[in-house]
Amino acid sequence: MELKTNMESDPIDNITLQLIKTHSEINIKNIGKTINDLSFNSEKILVCGRAENQHPAFSPRFSSPSTKINSDLYVTVDHHPPKKEYFTRSGKYALSLITHPDISKKIIELGGEIFWFSPQYLKNDLPKITAGVLGLENSGLAAISLASYFDAKSILLSGIKLTGSYAKFLEGKKLVFENALKNKTKIFSLDGVLAEKTTFNDW
Repeated sequence: MELKTNMESDPIDNITLQLIKTHSEINIKNIGKTINDLSFNSEKILVCGRAENQHPAFSPRFSSPSTKINSDLYVTVDHHPPKKEYFTRSGKYALSLITHPDISKKIIELGGEIFWFSPQYLKNDLPKITAGVLGLENSGLAAISLASYFDAKSILLSGIKLTGSYAKFLEGKKLVFENALKNKTKIFSLDGVLAEKTTFNDW
């Protein structure tokens, strides 16, 4: 497994290039399905994060496991061991190659399905999804990238703000939003923090 860059990871997120390499080398041996085995035939996708407790009822809906809601697709790039309070649901999970190897084991225990993708900076044959910059990746950003990857024309954000301790992901947000724009995907937000504000009914 090769990295396309020699950049050092940011220590505030507690992930190193060695950890990325270790996780990806373990996970790539267990690849079954990839995100190319998924399809969402919808021009709109709702993407939810943990910054809000209430989210609109809509399908398809993507979220991180830590959002703790039922979703059509759970998305994570988390390199930490799975927290039992977050991983409680079966269903479809999109996992980055850099996720902690115990996450896929937990999902299998729950009876879930795993669909893999790779960060853009790793050299491999998996579909590439941008979730931020090297060492600072965010599951919410990955979910936005995935919604655009599945050709959604419009994405609505609920509970994804990247404020406070999450502001460190704003550089990655710029990359994700630029890629979505190139793919002609419009992004809106219920709170107006990361994108143009709208209501669920107007969306």
